[in-house]
Amino acid sequence: MVKIKQIVRLCSAPLPLFREQGFALLALLIFLAMVGLLTSAVATTSAMVARRAAEERLLDVGRQYRTAIQLYVESTPPGQKRFPPTIEALLKDPRYPDTRRYLRAAYPDPVGKGDWIFILAPEGGIMGLHSASTDRPIRRAGYVPPFEQFNQLERYADWLFFYYPSN
Repeated sequence: MVKIKQIVRLCSAPLPLFREQGFALLALLIFLAMVGLLTSAVATTSAMVARRAAEERLLDVGRQYRTAIQLYVESTPPGQKRFPPTIEALLKDPRYPDTRRYLRAAYPDPVGKGDWIFILAPEGGIMGLHSASTDRPIRRAGYVPPFEQFNQLERYADWLFFYYPSN
């Protein structure tokens, strides 16, 4: 009878400490896996948000360059070349003694490596520019004037920001 009481005591004794530590370790591993998955999801989402912001910035900066070239061409005095010879001419027009600015700063390409590819006018000078990036745009449809030609284009390098007068 004594042996049965000893066996009952052994069976009803608390579990050894190492089994509780094993459970805690398993819970910690599951927690770390969930944190890793959440971190991965947040990183992917933030990268997409940054790309979308750069794409919107490209549209804004491209529009500013196009407008600056248009203003430069439309204010050309008779007998002078119509298109700016350099981007610096948009920052300070050398054709006039007073300061005329069509662009605040020479903005870098927001989706490329910073350098633009210039579109040269047939009669000389710069009539536009485009990005050097061959990345695929996130937004591929739904553009409105003056960007409606960007619908379904495959690369940022295909987005041309230019002005050429109709006359």
